[in-house]
Amino acid sequence: MANNILRFWTGSGSENPFDALFAAAPILMHSIDDKGVLLEVSRFWADKLGYARDEMVGRKSVEFLTDASREYATSTVLPEFFRAGSIYNIPYDFVRKDGSTIPVLMSAIAQYDQAGGYVRSLAVMFDNTEATRVETELRQKQRADAIGGLVAGVAHDFNNLLAVIQGNLEFLENDPDDPDRAEFIASALSSARRGATLTQQLLTYGRKARLTPIIYDLNVAVCDADRLVRRLFPASIDIETVTGGGLWKTNVDAALLETAILNILNNARDAMPDRGRITMETRNVRIDERYIDARGEEIRPGRYVMLAISDTGSGMDAETLSRVFDPFFTTKPVGKGTGLGLSMVFGFVKQSNGTIRAYSEKGVGSTFRLYLPVAATEAETEPSEKLVSRAGTAGKTILLVEDEEEVRRVLARQLLSENLNIIQASSGDLAYQELASGLRPDLLVTDIVMPGSLQGPELAHRARGLMPDLRVMFVSGYPTEAAIHGNGIRADDRHLIKPVGETEFLRNVLELLQDD
Repeated sequence: MANNILRFWTGSGSENPFDALFAAAPILMHSIDDKGVLLEVSRFWADKLGYARDEMVGRKSVEFLTDASREYATSTVLPEFFRAGSIYNIPYDFVRKDGSTIPVLMSAIAQYDQAGGYVRSLAVMFDNTEATRVETELRQKQRADAIGGLVAGVAHDFNNLLAVIQGNLEFLENDPDDPDRAEFIASALSSARRGATLTQQLLTYGRKARLTPIIYDLNVAVCDADRLVRRLFPASIDIETVTGGGLWKTNVDAALLETAILNILNNARDAMPDRGRITMETRNVRIDERYIDARGEEIRPGRYVMLAISDTGSGMDAETLSRVFDPFFTTKPVGKGTGLGLSMVFGFVKQSNGTIRAYSEKGVGSTFRLYLPVAATEAETEPSEKLVSRAGTAGKTILLVEDEEEVRRVLARQLLSENLNIIQASSGDLAYQELASGLRPDLLVTDIVMPGSLQGPELAHRARGLMPDLRVMFVSGYPTEAAIHGNGIRADDRHLIKPVGETEFLRNVLELLQDD
């Protein structure tokens, strides 16, 4: 590991060229040993926190964090730093001597001695106060806008329900013996029940529903849903279910999970009025800090079980996709939908400490991916990672094709850590230009759905026209088994679903390179 980490200094004692920086430079920085104890603190950083430097040196750095940041540091960030030797843009809240807090973004690298032993860190902080203030104001405005839309939608629906209840009760008040008395009562009761359902949906959206979580196998919920929709959905809709082997358990309210799955499946059915395919797929995933930073997720890094539900329906444009989880937003005709189904799913997943992502392309279809955290009992029995030989892989060439720049940068960085040559392209069209110009990679790693005329499967097909034995790995936000179905892709191609943890991604890459 040490050979792959930047050495910012390999001397010792007074030779450290950073002594002057710690003493006088206007930089927020400090250094810790392998126990997390502060070895050095810049004068500028100590002043910012209201301490003298000697009041901080010798204490653990986490002592100066808020409770939430301290738990995040000890459970996630520090173990990752000591394992990998670097961290980037980690959000922390430090506590000043007067009790006030200061939000920062921290990046750090490890220093190793000539024998590869850890010596100390160099951590640099960026004062994130202003950015946090602007972000908070933006969230407050967005929340106010959402609440405004929510109030208007609630008022509209409840006024309609109350009008029905009131009208039927007035009929009974005017003539208790009216021959339609039973019909009036039934209509009023039906509206009251709809009001109760609406209230439950609102509570779920607002993450205030009373959950009764249990240790649960997501595959059970998916298989139950599969059996149900096969009976209820028209025969013109094909149902495909791919359950992951060795799936970790999650801690979730099983009844609300079933409701959430059925809500998404019903939307998929409505998007395919003629015919189409629905695919449900489960698998284990790991979400790391880089993915969270790139997507702005409000979840912790760690291990999750993922459920992807895809359809080949009409899809959504960018504007519709951006509002898909808004309460009372619906593209269905009047009277055909409340606009609360997906917002209820969103609230349920967030209240369960997970997240949900939506992907769609007009005329192609949609995918919803639910991520639920692994139950604590599962975390205690995590299997060891499979070791993969790196012999003979250094210097091999990877053609990496990914249209999202941040995702492409993360994948490229991971590949470079294995001493591989990386050629990057932001579309299938640009990638094929490289191949047509003579590039002969050892492995093609490509997204599936991208801008331009060449999608991932077609790119692979054309690339093999030039290199019949080319190995290919698809890395996509769509369930890959469904997305490339019927395109003549070889059975030995690898199919990974984003987000892919670094360990899993590199393991698959190295295995394919070993097979050459």
